[in-house]
Amino acid sequence: MKLTKTSDGYIVKVPDEVVASLGLHDGDDVSLTVPGVITIPVSDAARDSAIDRMKKLASPLPPDYKFDREEANARR
Repeated sequence: MKLTKTSDGYIVKVPDEVVASLGLHDGDDVSLTVPGVITIPVSDAARDSAIDRMKKLASPLPPDYKFDREEANARR
């Protein structure tokens, strides 16, 4: 395999045998992962799903909450 830099990213050249054994076709979306590293979904559906899950984790702030930048900076 060979990594090639282009103006908008990188291209990984994969041998024909590997492509055939994985059942891939020209234009297929693929993702590469590194064990032990956090991966970020790249498809729109996966991204939207991740955002929906994060929104469910959010808890509302009390109605009288006001962020005080000076107080926050004083805590440093």
